[in-house]
Amino acid sequence: MKFKSCHLVVVLITGLHLLACQPDTREVPERPMDPWAFRSVLDRKPRMLSLALDSACYAAYDLAKGQLYKVWKGGILMEGTVFTNKKNIQPGSWGEAYYKEGDMPGKWVVSKNGQEIPFELQYKGYLLDDKKITLNYDFILEDGSRIALQESPEFTRDGAGNPGFERYFKFRDKPKALTFELQSENGQLRHTISDAHTLTDFFQPLPQQQPPAVGDSYDHLGILWMENSDCYTCHEEHNAMVGPSFEQIATQYPKEGASYAYLTQKIKEGGVGVWGETPMNAHPELAEKEIKTILDYIFTFKPKETNDNQVARIQRNNSSIGEDVKVNPGHGAALEGVHPSYDLTILHDEDFQPRVGGLAFLPDGRLLVSTWDSIGGVYLLDGVLEDDPSAVSVKRVAEGLAEPLGLEVVDGELFVLQKHELTQLIDHDGDEIIDEYRVVCDAWGVTDDFHEFAFGLLHKDDHFYITLSMAMRLMANERQLPDRGRTLKISRDGSYESLDYGLRTPNGIGLGMDGEIFTTDNQGQWLPANKLVHVQKAAYNGMAWGLSEKQEKDPPEMVPPAIWLPDKEIGNSPSEPILMQDGPYKGQLLHGDVTNGGIKRDFLEKINGQYQGAVFRFSQGFTAGVNRLVWGPDGALYVGEVGMVGGWSWKENQFGLEKIKYNGQSTFEMLAIRAMPDGFEIEFTIPVAADQLPDEPIHIEQWRYEPTASYGGPKIDLEQLVPAKMEWSSDGKKLYLEIPGLKQDHVIYFKLSEALESREGKPLWSSEAWYTLNQIPNKP
Repeated sequence: MKFKSCHLVVVLITGLHLLACQPDTREVPERPMDPWAFRSVLDRKPRMLSLALDSACYAAYDLAKGQLYKVWKGGILMEGTVFTNKKNIQPGSWGEAYYKEGDMPGKWVVSKNGQEIPFELQYKGYLLDDKKITLNYDFILEDGSRIALQESPEFTRDGAGNPGFERYFKFRDKPKALTFELQSENGQLRHTISDAHTLTDFFQPLPQQQPPAVGDSYDHLGILWMENSDCYTCHEEHNAMVGPSFEQIATQYPKEGASYAYLTQKIKEGGVGVWGETPMNAHPELAEKEIKTILDYIFTFKPKETNDNQVARIQRNNSSIGEDVKVNPGHGAALEGVHPSYDLTILHDEDFQPRVGGLAFLPDGRLLVSTWDSIGGVYLLDGVLEDDPSAVSVKRVAEGLAEPLGLEVVDGELFVLQKHELTQLIDHDGDEIIDEYRVVCDAWGVTDDFHEFAFGLLHKDDHFYITLSMAMRLMANERQLPDRGRTLKISRDGSYESLDYGLRTPNGIGLGMDGEIFTTDNQGQWLPANKLVHVQKAAYNGMAWGLSEKQEKDPPEMVPPAIWLPDKEIGNSPSEPILMQDGPYKGQLLHGDVTNGGIKRDFLEKINGQYQGAVFRFSQGFTAGVNRLVWGPDGALYVGEVGMVGGWSWKENQFGLEKIKYNGQSTFEMLAIRAMPDGFEIEFTIPVAADQLPDEPIHIEQWRYEPTASYGGPKIDLEQLVPAKMEWSSDGKKLYLEIPGLKQDHVIYFKLSEALESREGKPLWSSEAWYTLNQIPNKP
């Protein structure tokens, strides 16, 4: 592959930043995995670095402690969302450890003149060179001084072929008065580590190891079958989501044969009406013995006081089926196809199928793509500006990242947001392969919960901005960590501050109008609908799980979103917002949606100092759910897509990279909706044929949402509104509506007649809009 001469990042470095390996004439080692060095949760520990050094030797470091965690023969069970689409499990080690319990020299002790002194060990990142790794640490002493340490681990063998684990250490700025020791947990082994020191342990060979059966990794085999299906998309253990919780189901039915038979049929055939109007998918692929195991697990949630001999309250759907209402794309249903004012180019192919976590452009016009998958990679794409997919070349430049869901290029330097860390990626030698993975910040709180995502990456005024989602698998006696559900502002020195709180799953962050920061959030407990949120200092966004015990007694008032995104109508999993740069829509926002699919358009205005506005359907026609958006130097909008099996996907599709470019064609649709003191003004992109209006040109409703502990929530105080007055502007582009009965803090829904046409006879691209009326403008 050919690449331009401009490198990712070329940095002149000295001292610690040089790869400090001892002289080694051995060949580049063969590693048993790709990637062989990778970040992930491991054995329920969140900030781990795992190394597949040899088929006979794996090693893992607990980076939160800066300590070697384990050295073993066996492997790693690569399970979890990015590996196998399973939510209830994370990677785990299997096999036999080389060090007996307590014998591994992993604990650091620092002494001065024979007396132990306190210190903090801070992980700083690692370097890769010819499939060898060097870890960087700083010892921080009480007086604030720092002593840098590098550690290079490797597998080796002695003359008899016995396996060994070798660690090479190199200090910088180490005072002579200080002694550094590695000790075993049991205190029986103590190794003084000097500068340029090699510590090697050899072991008796271990027999061949066998991985466990997959089901052995689950607390209950029923979880395995549900993870292999899509059950966790709609159900959770204790909280009602799209469907009832397992606890509700276990309470509803007695644990007896009749219930098993009925529920087995329901799971196999699917249906609607038992627990609401949202249909449950059919699962004909599940065997009856698998369904029985699932039900066994569900019935473990039956409250002890429930009398299993009570009469089963099996609710059958005997309600009459209402009259079918036909909905057309863009007029009650998702759009079909790409927005007419844009042309689409597909950039992925059969050899490059990215589940896109982040997008960013280099100054020379090449595109960087991070992937939310088992590789955890960053790829460099050349030729994307040519509008010719065959001209695109792809090169993997980094790998082993833990769920990289944000990328940013700042003055030619590359930064990536991992699940547990903000990292700078540096190419030292100019070969366009990342050599150093340097920590910028890894100080926020994390657990091993699969749902503790770190989303997006925005750089503004020399600071980085990210969002952190909340955990979803906490026990009843566990609380969210303080940083979860917040927008963080991170300085280059690694310090950070919290801007807001009460977010649930804020997948994406971007700059909007007036240079303000916006994020989106996904429906859930305490969030009855999806949101577009204006990030404001100290604002509480409604998700009560993150409140402190003190706040729970006197909950703060939720700051309303800039725009509510009603679930299943215009949103399911909203993602990154981005400011429009072209066409009649310039100055408005776009945001993607992973599950509802496509791109939505957001018109915002500021009323009484508060942002509010309308959301419109904008475009479908993409391969998968839209996750990340970035403008290219060619003026095209680059669209990164993602998905997973069994949910969080658009039509079960999992990958895609495409771009759309404005073609100058006019599309007939609503351009903006503006709040007025006694109604609204609807502006269209092109003049309407006002002299040929249908008899009922518009349908209007309003409702409000009330956050509760239940998943989602109904439309409260739903009512239809009838305009008292309708007036068209002389140019035919604006419709004024005087609407009695409008209420503040409500969603106003507009549905135009599909028969409405432009003066040139063009039909409406989409006839719906949802306006969030936080404030009613004052009369002049």
